[in-house]
Amino acid sequence: MIEKLEGRFLVTFLAVLEEKSFSKAAERLGYVQSTVTSQMRQLEEAAGQKLFDRLPRGVELTGAGRRLEGYARRFMQLGRELEEEMNEEGAPRGTVRLRVLESFASAALWGPLRSFMDAYPDIDVQVEAGFQAETLEAVRSRQADMGLVPADPCAADLAFDPLLEDELMWIAAPREAEAIGREGWSAIRRMRVAGFGERCMYSHAAEAQLAAQRTAPAGRAAFASMDMIKRAACSGWALALVPHSAVAAELAAGVLAECVPLGRQPICHGLIRHKPREASRAAQLLHRYLLGCGMKEVMIE
Repeated sequence: MIEKLEGRFLVTFLAVLEEKSFSKAAERLGYVQSTVTSQMRQLEEAAGQKLFDRLPRGVELTGAGRRLEGYARRFMQLGRELEEEMNEEGAPRGTVRLRVLESFASAALWGPLRSFMDAYPDIDVQVEAGFQAETLEAVRSRQADMGLVPADPCAADLAFDPLLEDELMWIAAPREAEAIGREGWSAIRRMRVAGFGERCMYSHAAEAQLAAQRTAPAGRAAFASMDMIKRAACSGWALALVPHSAVAAELAAGVLAECVPLGRQPICHGLIRHKPREASRAAQLLHRYLLGCGMKEVMIE
């Protein structure tokens, strides 16, 4: 089988897998669709098995395709490591894939990342957003070199390095926060709670606190971005449990207020990496840079 394989076939295979579409994979890679179709046909012939099921709304991996995925990702990782090894004596270069929580990235990532890009212009940092469970899986499956998560996963195969102390706090528009200040948890019964939904640890923390207080909101809403959550809270439409670091500017401007009687919950953002895998030179540089760039100096009241 190995003599029939070409590296570009595996690159295309992963693009089809991630895009769930031959046409979108072709667009991403700069190919015409017939090239993608031809390469996947040759890859299936080399494997001796069907790798994709063609569905009305795209494609999905077969069992054989899922088995090939792990090897394809390892092949890509080896390719990156080989490229970096050949350039070891020169300026650092390569690609680092970083998975982050959207709320943390919007508040604290882009300044340090800009500085890293200035220091290492030949290192391409690819950033993708995801919730904690998705980030853990991405790091384990080699889809990401490292991840930024809001809590230590306490997993034997993952190393966690603390990066920033933070606190979850309930926020609302000033008028709603005043009502909660007078009435406490009972005021929530006539308010909505906004969050990222059931995949988010902030939402799980909010639900745990509500359950502990034996109260329930008038409604719940799930949004895809921190900006939507903050806008909903600013308007008085909902309140939310979010990291202080994500709303510090709005609190200072007075457009949001803390619901003080509801308390705070300490959290610690940190970097995770897969222990069994040796990080590339580029990934090691980014890891050290983020740990030492001063994020820990972002103090929480």
